[in-house]
Amino acid sequence: MRNLSFSINLMGLLRLGRTLNAGTDISALPAPSYEGYVFEPADATIRTSMEVGTPRQRRRTTTPPDTFTVKWQFTDLQFAQFKQWFESDTGAAFGAEWFSLLLASGATGLTMRECRFVGAYKATPTTGLNWDVAATLEARRA
Repeated sequence: MRNLSFSINLMGLLRLGRTLNAGTDISALPAPSYEGYVFEPADATIRTSMEVGTPRQRRRTTTPPDTFTVKWQFTDLQFAQFKQWFESDTGAAFGAEWFSLLLASGATGLTMRECRFVGAYKATPTTGLNWDVAATLEARRA
């Protein structure tokens, strides 16, 4: 079982993280900001074109994963801690492992969702050795 830890930031947003081997905890990092935040519900249907007439459409799945585009704003030290968590086997395991994150998806406020990275994150340096880290996450539905 992995070590899990919780923290609540000043805005009352709950963050859940996994404790890293070196003692760094992802919950100590800032929560994703709403700047650049995008919620994209998954398409649960499949469409088949017909030679003549209206295309057929049917349900593919009852629980498609939703996609979220998120952005974190980190200091240089926080970005180093994020990278360590992302690469760690006890963290995101280079994006392969599921982790819990509180996300807004139009379901009565913020909801804890099981997420994993879709591809690698993108980090852009900003002024004062700060970093904007953007990533696409897929989230399971409860």
